[in-house]
Amino acid sequence: LLRITGQVLQTNPDDSTLWNIRREVFEKYFEKGQVVYTICLLPHCELMLTEMALQKNPKSYGAWSHRAWAMAAFPNMDWDRELRLCNLLLEQDERNFNGWDYRRLVCQHAKVTPEKELSFTMDKIAANFSNYSAWHYRSSLLPKVHPGCQEGTVEEDLDIMQVDCVIIQLSLLISERPALGFLLFCVSKETRTLFCVLHNFLENTFYNPIFSHVLLYRFSALTVRMDGVPLSLVWHAPSTLLCSPLWYADIPGDALVGDCDNEWKATVRSRDGAEAHAVLSVKASEQEVRFTGNIPRNHLFSCELSAARTSVLEKELEVCQALHELEPQNKWPLLTCVLLMRALDGSGHREEIEKFLVELLTVDPMRSAYYRDLKSKFVMEIALEGLDANVERVSFAGKELTCVYHADHLALVRDVDFSRNRIRSLRSLCFLQSVVRLDLSGNRVLTCLGLEELPHLQWLSLEDNEISSLDGLVPLKTCRKLTTLLLKGNPVCGYEKDLPSFLPRVKIFCNSSA
Repeated sequence: LLRITGQVLQTNPDDSTLWNIRREVFEKYFEKGQVVYTICLLPHCELMLTEMALQKNPKSYGAWSHRAWAMAAFPNMDWDRELRLCNLLLEQDERNFNGWDYRRLVCQHAKVTPEKELSFTMDKIAANFSNYSAWHYRSSLLPKVHPGCQEGTVEEDLDIMQVDCVIIQLSLLISERPALGFLLFCVSKETRTLFCVLHNFLENTFYNPIFSHVLLYRFSALTVRMDGVPLSLVWHAPSTLLCSPLWYADIPGDALVGDCDNEWKATVRSRDGAEAHAVLSVKASEQEVRFTGNIPRNHLFSCELSAARTSVLEKELEVCQALHELEPQNKWPLLTCVLLMRALDGSGHREEIEKFLVELLTVDPMRSAYYRDLKSKFVMEIALEGLDANVERVSFAGKELTCVYHADHLALVRDVDFSRNRIRSLRSLCFLQSVVRLDLSGNRVLTCLGLEELPHLQWLSLEDNEISSLDGLVPLKTCRKLTTLLLKGNPVCGYEKDLPSFLPRVKIFCNSSA
């Protein structure tokens, strides 16, 4: 069986079933205790087989996986020799991501220090700026070699950052994309503070926390106490999402004590150990109370950079602007300038960011959708940072949005206007858990997916969109309080006679506005 499967795998190393069969055979050898034969012959044969398979296909997942299994399963394997083999293979194909992944495993067993591996990545990047795998490996090594004050961050050593910035500058000069990915790592590695927002609407016994991080609830601790007594709550996310920045729960009726004042305290603990607390003092005379977090509004979507990090990024911005002047048709300096300006001061660089994004549409039209989405993201962030924490009505009308970002920050808003934009998907609007009036007229909406089960939605305008069938309106059947729907200018109005029976509780306008 070993001989037959070996012959087949030499010509077709991607047959995972045959690799699995070989492993099962070896496990039987181990169970029977055939130690001498196993130690002396089988390890060498398996390594030779994987080498021949990798010569046939250097990126075969099955061959690399089987080699890793063999090195771990057989005793007394020579990990130093394996490391030398990895070096040889990466010299032949320095961008073989499977080879890089295998090298990480080998380094763990060969006791290679992260410092040596960091130096190795530098050599590989110097040899080829387009080595994605080396850039990626470097970003995972830096927090280990130069750890910051928080897990996963890098210490603010100017020498380290400046060396990396020099590499990035050289890479951008010759239009290399991997350097941009590493720059994004440098800019975004500052850990944001965990915080939450609480909302207690007594009339509907509705409790609503919003988090600055996307939380997977089953792996996060989330507790609520009223007057020091923990409550047993069942948490839900909109649209049955497993990962969500927004979670809500209904307060048990017996938890609300008549006309007494109450104090609510919520504690959330993320998987990395970060904690956030929020306290609501609810007076008997109040119908609604909010706690809106303690992060400044102008840092909702960015980190407060230290002076050292700011200085380095400002120098990098100057270099990228100079590169743009030298090569105005090179998209990488342009895009890097946009991301750096947003990281440093999005509001202050607003006009320059918009100008550069317009230039990118001309320089790189094949990715125009990405640049328009990026612009939409920045527009939403700047607008949300400028809003009052207790605002009840928000308008994003006519801002050329192609998609909606950070809708979870609108969870407490009752009147939202997204009219006269270019929005196609409404999936992110599932976070509008308090919206009563929603204007989506003049967009490119094809379906109402995302609007299902909005508990307070009463008035909805979808005028002048592209909904062509009744199926596109199905999600609205779950909006229990919806009473008014404007559909003028949609192809679905051709089914006007069927609409009253399709949404019997809703007054639908196909030819005029309400």
